[in-house]
Amino acid sequence: MLPDQISKFWPIIKYAVEESLPPMVGENPDKMNRVLSSMISGKLEVWASYRYEEEIIKFEAILVTQLLFDEASGIKNLLLYCVYGYTVITDSSWLEGFKAISKYAKSLGCSGIVAYTANENVVELAKKFGADTSFVFVSIPLNKLVLDQNDLED
Repeated sequence: MLPDQISKFWPIIKYAVEESLPPMVGENPDKMNRVLSSMISGKLEVWASYRYEEEIIKFEAILVTQLLFDEASGIKNLLLYCVYGYTVITDSSWLEGFKAISKYAKSLGCSGIVAYTANENVVELAKKFGADTSFVFVSIPLNKLVLDQNDLED
């Protein structure tokens, strides 16, 4: 989506992002403003799957991507930052979307597509595309860790 489209449909996009934020975002009080700013500046890219019903746009899904560059290895990957479906997404629609994102990632010189998810259906679908799902994302909240390690309470 272009910046003016992102602004126009921000309430719809914002809802999708809030429902599917990855765990590393945390609780920064202005996180949604920062997400919007990143989208408008192009640091995050917004993709939409939609259909027309009686000349009205009906969103099916929102995908937010980010190019990741690992400095140590020199490898680029496309991160699926957020994926949210407003309705049940058919396998054919998933496949169509995956083909488009794959072509885009390849055009950027990416080695692969990466994502965080807790949704088992997404994990199973990713396996069909050859995903390595053997790794587990671990998120340790430092505030709690520091309190626990020092026998302190909130």
